[in-house]
Amino acid sequence: MSAEGDVIGPDGQPVSKKALKKQQKDAEKAAKKAQHKKPNVQEVQEADSADQSNGRYGNLPLNQSQDRPQRRLYKVCELEPSLAGQSVWVRGRFHTCRSKGKQCFFVIRQQKWTVQVVVIQSENISKQMLKFISSISAESIIDVEGVLQTVGQKIQSCSQQDVELHIQQIWVVSAAEPRLPLLIEDASRPETEDGLATVNQDTRLDNRVLDLRTVTNQSIFRLEAGVCRLFRDYLTEKGFVEIHTPKIIPAASEGGANVFEVTYFKTKAYLAQSPQLYKQMSVCAEFDRVYTIGS
Repeated sequence: MSAEGDVIGPDGQPVSKKALKKQQKDAEKAAKKAQHKKPNVQEVQEADSADQSNGRYGNLPLNQSQDRPQRRLYKVCELEPSLAGQSVWVRGRFHTCRSKGKQCFFVIRQQKWTVQVVVIQSENISKQMLKFISSISAESIIDVEGVLQTVGQKIQSCSQQDVELHIQQIWVVSAAEPRLPLLIEDASRPETEDGLATVNQDTRLDNRVLDLRTVTNQSIFRLEAGVCRLFRDYLTEKGFVEIHTPKIIPAASEGGANVFEVTYFKTKAYLAQSPQLYKQMSVCAEFDRVYTIGS
């Protein structure tokens, strides 16, 4: 016997009309959810099976000299408008990356030279390839094949401002750690710049290998090398001979001056303060004109 307004449910128990309507609505919602889920699963499976870029990207296995690829690797500084339209291979570091929708732009850095690389989803570039590129960690060493194209407007953020690389293949040769102690982009900024992240001096010194990759440090060392080269060229033209004098000596060379003492094979040694004695010996040895560049 059921109360007035109740309906007998599938289990033989009385159910109110309100509760029955709620059950029906819940069942309809569940059915709609299941219908929406099925196409999504199918789309994912179709996308995975139809990767048109398969074999054009990925992580390279460890090179154990089993083969030698017959291809020329261009330096980033060699990428100029004269090579426009040609397919070139470039090896460098994955510097920065920005991805949005079906487009991705990243920068390859090689020492102090940089070039922009363009990736656009197409019949040859799949969504999976774009996703892979976006997941590459900064400072990883990569090999990229692409067609070099000239640009209508100069690329201010790169050293190669007149050209960009349109990608065909990308392979990770050596992946960097996903989280680095500092970013090269941050380390390149002066500490006085407001509003943007910078790197403290102690962090730079603790991670000197990374800090030396910045354009500023690369330029400093090249300027030093250039000055020394000009110094050598000038003196060589004048008939001077470059000599390399001892830098560690058994006794202090300057009386009364502060000296730097070190332990050397259980004995005391001192850093040489002046190459004067050895230059005088060289002149007496008929070298005539000599010079040395202090370390």
